Amino acid sequence: MNAILFIGHDANRAGAQYLLLHLLTYLRETGVRTGLVLGEGGPLLPDYEQVTTVYQAFSSTKDPSFGARILSKLGMAPSASGHEIDGLPNLIAAIRAGQYSYIVSNTIANGRLLRMLEPLNLPFAMYVHELETSIQIYTRPEDLQYELTHVSHVFCGSEAVRQNLIDHHGLTPDNTSVLNSLIRTATLIDKLKAVDQESVRKRLGIPSKAVVVGGCGNAEWRKGVDLFLLIARQLLNARPEVHFVWVGIPETGEDTRRLRYDLARMDMANRVHLLPPGGDYLDYVACFDLFTLTSREDPYPLVILEAGLNQNPVLCFAGSGGSPDFVGTDTGCLVPYLDLSAMVTALARLTDDPAERTRLGNLFYERAMAHDVAALVPKLLAKLDAVFLPLTPDQYVGR
Repeated sequence: MNAILFIGHDANRAGAQYLLLHLLTYLRETGVRTGLVLGEGGPLLPDYEQVTTVYQAFSSTKDPSFGARILSKLGMAPSASGHEIDGLPNLIAAIRAGQYSYIVSNTIANGRLLRMLEPLNLPFAMYVHELETSIQIYTRPEDLQYELTHVSHVFCGSEAVRQNLIDHHGLTPDNTSVLNSLIRTATLIDKLKAVDQESVRKRLGIPSKAVVVGGCGNAEWRKGVDLFLLIARQLLNARPEVHFVWVGIPETGEDTRRLRYDLARMDMANRVHLLPPGGDYLDYVACFDLFTLTSREDPYPLVILEAGLNQNPVLCFAGSGGSPDFVGTDTGCLVPYLDLSAMVTALARLTDDPAERTRLGNLFYERAMAHDVAALVPKLLAKLDAVFLPLTPDQYVGR
């Protein structure tokens, strides 16, 4: 069986990183040997190390004589985080010893690492989760060009991701395919069921019977946390007993300061709870009754699947990426792009109708269950075999 080398940009707690962890865990359980090159560290590093062989393409050294020399040979600059690539020849040798057949890069932000690994002479595929705004933010032109020129196949997290790559980056229907975000449903369901919701609500000052509207994501423009506050303002005018919880707001930073500035002047601090990111975020998801994805642009985030497993109706904006495919036009939960009044109307309707919340929650649960790794990973492996097995080393040497 082929051994697969994956690339992850870091080990932080975020959607793409958790998706990769779900994928690697399933492959280990089914006997597929893998390795993982990480561009940066993070809190998920120990979790990765439990399920695969991790090759760290970074170090904590501040000595510019280390990785800077390697990067300069590649025409690159050291990463902004201060981590530097340490001992490239040793890294390449260690990976070669693993005898991997091909590379799968998780996200489009790994062009620098793919260029670094070029001496391996391995073909590669990419699993792209980013839409155009993120592509522009997280890639450099030369790295992106290298990826798009040399990639054998691109798996796209949603049809919106695929269409963007075709429309703006020269890919074709033949070298792209859609593979929606995947999750380990049984593991997540067990974690959600194990949460002491009464205790979590008490800690936040939320009554046990209050309806909780949830949101999740980084404090950035793309995720629409500012829109979440505006929606809360409007709904609380008519439904003051509702609580809003957003998970993913750091304790400090300019974006956080601005959000808390608005929240204080709206006089909603006792009804809108902005919580930091962390490994216990599912404790809060378990307490949600409704989930709002206020993103302006999002490919197909894992959190909508987690909310679905929690049997929550999921609301989002049309034209915001891949999430509308999951929400669908049949649920009454897909509202016109940035139409906050329409979002508030939908939330008010569901707040007042627990039976409808239950009906839609069951529907979203079934949709989330269809994203289980056992259903989607075999499709990924079959496509990888179809793409790479016909190749010989002569066909991709010198990449």
